[in-house]
Amino acid sequence: MITKPRALITNDDGIDSYFLKELVHAMMKFFDVTVVAPIKEKSWISKAMSRHNDVEIKPLKIFDCFTWSVNGTPADCINIALGNLLDSKPDIVVSGINIGHNVTLPLILCSGTIAGALEGATWGIPALAFSMEIPANCYHQVRSNKGKVDGESKLSLQNSAVIASEIAKEYSTKKVNNTIVHNINFPEFVTGETKKIFTIPDESKIGTIFQKKNESCYIFNENFKINSKPKKDTDRECLKNGNISHTILNYSNIAQSN
Repeated sequence: MITKPRALITNDDGIDSYFLKELVHAMMKFFDVTVVAPIKEKSWISKAMSRHNDVEIKPLKIFDCFTWSVNGTPADCINIALGNLLDSKPDIVVSGINIGHNVTLPLILCSGTIAGALEGATWGIPALAFSMEIPANCYHQVRSNKGKVDGESKLSLQNSAVIASEIAKEYSTKKVNNTIVHNINFPEFVTGETKKIFTIPDESKIGTIFQKKNESCYIFNENFKINSKPKKDTDRECLKNGNISHTILNYSNIAQSN
């Protein structure tokens, strides 16, 4: 009997995300899957971990695989899974598919999706983060619907999930020498013929992401914009051109820079 490689999956949109569901479904073709994901959305939280709060986990039967919800961050999910729930290291850690893209350096540094993968990378495991572009005019609706989409958008998501599983299969057999996260972003429309291009992070500045609510309070501005044009060979330009962006984030370079 041939055993499948093992994949540990998380996200930052929450355990009930439809984007997560499609990814898990596609991944199960090639992998023995375990899902450990936040009980609710934990976007824009980067690699925060719960130090002062109890972190409760709960087994669920929402996927055809071992599944836990965690009232913590994506990084909590992976750390708890690797240190306490799994009896051995998985062959790969996958985070996503995120509702919305994670391109440009400021957004990469804030992303809970990428941070979930990064926690796996720090354990010496191949790590992939997947995100998908959502048009600005329907982003809030898709997010409020927990990623539930239909028609052409659903087909595009399913195509993205299949491609994600194929990429995961490829990298699950590769030796890891550095702390690396493969940050992969799908454009709005994806087919089996959509090009995948290796890119670098765009470094456009986003400025303030807060708006004034009253004299003593500011709130997150969901409609913030990046006004500069994307630079050549960057993740942002790649998505703008309708291609799949694959950026290798080598965190080991940070340690070597001094």
